[in-house]
Amino acid sequence: MLREFREARKILIIPNDRVGGLFIGAPFYKVIRHFYPQAQIDLLVEEGKVSIARQIPFIDSILSAPQDMSVRSSAFKKIAGDLRLRSFDLCFCLGLDCSFKLTQLCGASGARLRVGFQRRGLRPFNIEVVPEEGTAYEGERYLRLLRIFGLSCNSEVRWTLAQDKVQKLSARVFNEEFAGGMIVAIDLTSGESEGLGKRQLEHIIGGLIERGAQALLFFSLADRKQVIYLKECYGRQVIPFEQDDMAATAALLGECAALISCNTDLLHLGLALEIPVVGIFDDDPRRWIPPQRRFAHEIEVSKVRQAGGARIMEGLEIALQGKKENA
Repeated sequence: MLREFREARKILIIPNDRVGGLFIGAPFYKVIRHFYPQAQIDLLVEEGKVSIARQIPFIDSILSAPQDMSVRSSAFKKIAGDLRLRSFDLCFCLGLDCSFKLTQLCGASGARLRVGFQRRGLRPFNIEVVPEEGTAYEGERYLRLLRIFGLSCNSEVRWTLAQDKVQKLSARVFNEEFAGGMIVAIDLTSGESEGLGKRQLEHIIGGLIERGAQALLFFSLADRKQVIYLKECYGRQVIPFEQDDMAATAALLGECAALISCNTDLLHLGLALEIPVVGIFDDDPRRWIPPQRRFAHEIEVSKVRQAGGARIMEGLEIALQGKKENA
């Protein structure tokens, strides 16, 4: 079996579909490419993340699946059939608690070797890795999995964006009066818990205006009412941008001085782009934030809306200072 593992020529990677899974897995993809330079490496992601996934340099092909697909749907059967036709030698399913549908897709992929973390009551893998107990950064768990098979190398990843797209979007979205000024991104989406509340946003945006900064509001369809209210209150001091294209979102986020966010995909994109981040968590942030990331400030609360606006703004100053010291 180890020989088959080493000689794999067609590899499928299925990132965790919990928040940030695509970005947290980037060092894993890099290690796989290093040890399989001639292999065909495919990545299976949700349809809404295809545009940003295409910017990952270690991957040959991006495959997609609907976000709301169930294992009994015709879409699931079609994707499973398409995967089997590709005759994968090796499939990795990342995440200790990814969705049931991903584990089943791995099992139905037809790959000769299917590697994943052991899941109680599920048997989709023929190589199961028992996760270590305790809290550890999610990305480090993936790299430990590879070290079991003797795969270890420099896994540091730096994300870069196409500057022509960045410049075009910046010119279209940002107000001319704020050209070169400080812009702080705020993620209004909720991720896996509730998002930031009205009072928190008022405190944050008010604090940004006091320091001469402007707020870039990333939102989804569900946040439209909140965006309308904030736009009516603050006018040109806030810039709404709907997150319907992850590549465009990344381009704008990379132009911001910092990001304030709950545990969302945007938070992990900000970490990948190495911009100062204030992350508000209602679970242990050690699982989601890489250790020793000085320009990331975590606020852990039992409920997201318990984080006071003043505490969030203090966290912003800490994250900005950490970035300066890390420069």
